[in-house]
Amino acid sequence: MNLPRGYLSYNQIRLYQNCPLKYYLFYVKEIQFPINDKIFLGIVFHAVLEYYFAKKIAGQELEKFQIIDRFSDQFQSMEDENPVMWESAKGKIKDRGIAFTRYFLNEMAPSIEPLMTEKELETTIPELGIKIKGVLDLVEQDFSITDFKTTTAKWSKSRISNSLLQMVIYKYLFEQNFGNVNPDLMYRIIYSKNAVGIRHQEVKIKSSDVSYDKMLKIIGYVAENISNGVFYENTSYMCGFCEYKNICKDYKKNIL
Repeated sequence: MNLPRGYLSYNQIRLYQNCPLKYYLFYVKEIQFPINDKIFLGIVFHAVLEYYFAKKIAGQELEKFQIIDRFSDQFQSMEDENPVMWESAKGKIKDRGIAFTRYFLNEMAPSIEPLMTEKELETTIPELGIKIKGVLDLVEQDFSITDFKTTTAKWSKSRISNSLLQMVIYKYLFEQNFGNVNPDLMYRIIYSKNAVGIRHQEVKIKSSDVSYDKMLKIIGYVAENISNGVFYENTSYMCGFCEYKNICKDYKKNIL
């Protein structure tokens, strides 16, 4: 298979499913824009979680203020390294991220026993001959796998359903690397539109919802289309919010 990165990940698959032309512009043409502030906040928050879990795995207990300070430092250093498209005031985004971090430390962290954090795994699917990769946010000592999300609102049933493939891929990767341990799967979603009223949602994925057959069909379909240069435009209301909206028309004339 002729894949731009030589492998597929959940993020690549999701982007192709949403809009093959956008996948082409991002992964093939490598046209990149400033990071959306919501995505930026998620990146910083995940980096702080990785720092916290790594310290805890190493047996080092940090004071809460040290983790909060880490968020502020990480926020600044990542902003220096990456251009950000601020749709909201930068100060409000930072305050929201600090509130998320404080909420995590108070309401969620005490019950978590980390074993691995930001664990990158890869394998080649024998049936397809395709390499897949994934980075697991958290593996706990009971081998349960958690992926953290930051967002503005509680996830709907449709959002959960549309995100299921990610955890199926993570389960497959984990079992291919560590054996058939049948890990529990969970999304932990921290949400609020501002720095107050923070809540979280725990979404446990049922074993009955995990279908490797369906996963293989989706990965095979996406990989074959990418390899064959199938990059059509998937028009929807989301086009108005897409960072590529001003250039996609010029590109689609050449590839469709």
